[in-house]
Amino acid sequence: MIGRRELLGSLAAAAVTAGCRCAPRRTGPPNVILVFTDDQGFNDLGCYYTPPPEQQAYARIDTPRLDALAAEGLRLTSFYVAASLCTPSRAALLTGCYPPRVGFGDKERGLGVLSPSSREGLSPTETTIARMLKARGYRTACVGKWHLGHLPAFRPTRHGFDEFFGVPWSNNQPPLNLVRGEHAERRLRLDEPLTAEFTREAMDFVRRSADAPFFLYLAYTAPHEPWAVLPAFRGTSARGEYGDEIVEIDHHVGLLVDEVERLGLTRDTIVIFASDNGPWLDAPVPGGSAWPFRGGKSESWEGGFRSPCIWRWPGTLPAGRVSDELVTALDVLPTLARVTGASLPTLPIDGLDAWSTLLGDAPSPRDTFFYYARGRLEAVRHGRYKRMFPNEVRRVHLTGGVFDLAADPGESTDVAAAHPEETAELERLAEEMRARLGDALTGRVGAEIRPIGS
Repeated sequence: MIGRRELLGSLAAAAVTAGCRCAPRRTGPPNVILVFTDDQGFNDLGCYYTPPPEQQAYARIDTPRLDALAAEGLRLTSFYVAASLCTPSRAALLTGCYPPRVGFGDKERGLGVLSPSSREGLSPTETTIARMLKARGYRTACVGKWHLGHLPAFRPTRHGFDEFFGVPWSNNQPPLNLVRGEHAERRLRLDEPLTAEFTREAMDFVRRSADAPFFLYLAYTAPHEPWAVLPAFRGTSARGEYGDEIVEIDHHVGLLVDEVERLGLTRDTIVIFASDNGPWLDAPVPGGSAWPFRGGKSESWEGGFRSPCIWRWPGTLPAGRVSDELVTALDVLPTLARVTGASLPTLPIDGLDAWSTLLGDAPSPRDTFFYYARGRLEAVRHGRYKRMFPNEVRRVHLTGGVFDLAADPGESTDVAAAHPEETAELERLAEEMRARLGDALTGRVGAEIRPIGS
């Protein structure tokens, strides 16, 4: 078995080697590799880590390859996904739309998170990043977790992906099949490690697509529970199996980046890394950490929506920059449209082109973000202030409040009384959005929502 010190040492050495041999930039649009992990906390990469008060329980996880990726590119500290649950977050990432706009938000129909019994899925009328880039001449592949509908009309191959190799829903939802294209290859155990298998498939796709622009969406099932790692990675972190899964992810992202380098495609390839939502906090043993933010998966506190996010494009994006500008998963699609020359979807989207912000040339094009959960508008952020709305639907009833995220990232002190003008502005913005996309908390139906596929 590989020892922890030997393993991390070899990874660090590989990180130094990678990035030193960049072939010249070729003509044409860049390749895009979008890596999306599952239930990974904001504080669970080495380059993001801040010791929380309970430091022994939430020790630093060593991630030398992802840290190197950040050092060679851009690290975002105010990157928001559009939902704190799997399915709606993925729908938003791939379409550039808040979940209610594309039909994910009706709790009464069970559309929070899809399951093996669900009959719905992402509507075929929506334009995904894959469909947008395929029209631009890209080869496209989805590897890993889909979770946007398993019936024929909703599968990845019907949403712009030339290839699919992965699982149709979460790795804790039986029965779970490993699917290639539209056909099951084998039945999986729920505790079966999949990170290495998905990485091999991703590397194979990159090799086969090296002569043309490609889009790879690599959606790991890890570190979603049930946790499972290969023997070589057991005990390689100080955070139990959860941390071991992060170490395994780090290693395999490094292998993929090395393959891009070996093929001479480093300067031709944008690599994006993020998580679909915050960490699962109900683990029986210490799992993920969103510190310094409050809350985690399924919640509308910052810990549920803020994700680590790295962008690397050597020779184009400045290296080693850290930005606290507000950028969201909604913005990935229009930003990629800008840099690839692809056409935006014809239907309205909520994402904004953040390319100038990523370059460091301009502030974020957005100053407002809306926190939707199962169709409920649970919070709104404008500038440094965030309004959480009273909510008796949650397991723990919320009284609401206004929080200064710059001074109080842990959302511990309600400052509404001290900031009446900011509070009124947050209420106004929320009411505008209720008219557009609805709000199950107040019984509003939005004028701009589109039906889910059914």
